[in-house]
Amino acid sequence: HAPLQTGSERLLRRMRRRYRPHHYASRILEARRLMPLAAIGADVMVGFPGETDEDFEENRRFIASLPFTYLHVFTYSARPGTPAAAMPGQVPMRVRKERNRLLRELAAEKNLAFRRAMVGRRLSAVTLGDGRLALTENYLNVELARPRPANELMEVLIGGLTPDGLREAAPAGAR
Repeated sequence: HAPLQTGSERLLRRMRRRYRPHHYASRILEARRLMPLAAIGADVMVGFPGETDEDFEENRRFIASLPFTYLHVFTYSARPGTPAAAMPGQVPMRVRKERNRLLRELAAEKNLAFRRAMVGRRLSAVTLGDGRLALTENYLNVELARPRPANELMEVLIGGLTPDGLREAAPAGAR
């Protein structure tokens, strides 16, 4: 998980962040190169004071260009006494909510693409709770073909998707 805040260079400066989008991107791409199956997520803010349509679009394109698995999208809210609360250009709440929705849609698309890329792969996982579900090493839930003992470390062949996770392939000859 790598907090981003925004992919807009102008807004990062306005937030007084010391990094720039190209610094962030190089680290995310290096993480993906070193760990091709890693789940990589980010915190992203929408509606920071002064955020224009152009800033938002720059942010959206930046996020779309990187190999994120999930995003924690949050909407800026003014906190009394903070420098940002006194900044001009407070973004209307309806605009903030729409931008949040758009980035959550992008996050869902990226997550689905990541999960689809897992189908046909063997992943290390540990069984959870009653043994009908496992958690992979890259933090994806897998519905198991048959229950297993809790806390069992295992390798699972991914056979398909569920609405928010993966499904283990049925053993050969099973119906």
